[in-house]
Amino acid sequence: MSYAHALSRQHAETTIVPNSAEAHALLPEELSRIRHEELRAEAQRQREARRHSAGRWWRSLARYATERAEAAERR
Repeated sequence: MSYAHALSRQHAETTIVPNSAEAHALLPEELSRIRHEELRAEAQRQREARRHSAGRWWRSLARYATERAEAAERR
């Protein structure tokens, strides 16, 4: 399972979804706070996914540069 897929599964498991009865019982400020927390958590998950992707990119670039250097030495 990919890291991004694991993050999206985690997101699906942690999202707060009040049912309609709970939503009517909550004050608008509480609903706003819940939504704000969800947005912050999602932003954190996206930052982690970008960090992971960036690491993959740099490893791939380093591998390519190593292969090119080795090929140049053989010539």
